[in-house]
Amino acid sequence: MRRARELIAVAALVAAAVLAPAQPASAGLSSPARGTTVKAAEGVHLRTGPGTSYGSIAVVPVGHTATVLSPTPSNSFYQVNYQGSVGWTHGSYWDATPGLVVNGHRISADEEKWVRWIAANTMPRIAGTRSTRLVNASRVTWWSLKEAALEMDNVHPYSHCGGLIGPLALCPSGAAWQVGIAAVQVPNFSLSENEAVALQLYPGWTVRQVLAHTASYSGYPSGTATHDAIVNSTGSLRNSWLLRNHGVGFTQVTKDVARECVTGSLYWCYGTGWLESRLYAPNKAASLRVIGELNAILDGLAP
Repeated sequence: MRRARELIAVAALVAAAVLAPAQPASAGLSSPARGTTVKAAEGVHLRTGPGTSYGSIAVVPVGHTATVLSPTPSNSFYQVNYQGSVGWTHGSYWDATPGLVVNGHRISADEEKWVRWIAANTMPRIAGTRSTRLVNASRVTWWSLKEAALEMDNVHPYSHCGGLIGPLALCPSGAAWQVGIAAVQVPNFSLSENEAVALQLYPGWTVRQVLAHTASYSGYPSGTATHDAIVNSTGSLRNSWLLRNHGVGFTQVTKDVARECVTGSLYWCYGTGWLESRLYAPNKAASLRVIGELNAILDGLAP
């Protein structure tokens, strides 16, 4: 008799499980802050509005990430940016994740520090509508990430040609000279071009004032010998320090990235030759996905 009762109880449990409505695999979101990275616990629709009656923009695959734009839900739906597309999705099917996730990889502490710095400082500085600035900033941030510049403790004075060099050193003529938070190649842009961009981005300033500002936030305050040398620099050194300005550098290198890597597919854009390239730019498809993820991240973090 006891065995019979046990079998009946098991059968009842199985029946209840079959008849019970399916529950989302995720614990769900609970008022996440703007800029929070969230991961899809299963395939979930991104919709044009906060409800299932709205059209689907995309189906987000399980494990993909998005960035929360609105921390206040509507009908349990949250507004998110998924790889550059903004829409609404039900919070039950997502989990909040710590840090910033790019291509399934949580970026390092230094990389996150500089991505957040770009969102707070560079996004408001560069020209264009917010949408244009997001597109350009995400492309350059991808470039700098995969070039490993954002692994620096202080990326602003970064200067490299076959190895790191000091803030006042010059690379040989014809060398691949890369500088600043934008990881921009100095030989690609002339001094006159960069001076014109600096004056556009800093209305009412002189080029010397832009250089002084750049030197100061790079760690060389007014009154130091290095600060004075940067402000009074000429030629290639002056050109390199204008490109180390985050606004000038991002404005200029976005042209190269768009032409060579987004529209084109030049060999130096992608590869697996070093860790950061393997993580963020192993091939064009992965690179475009990372750019979309950075668009979402910057959208959630920028003012």
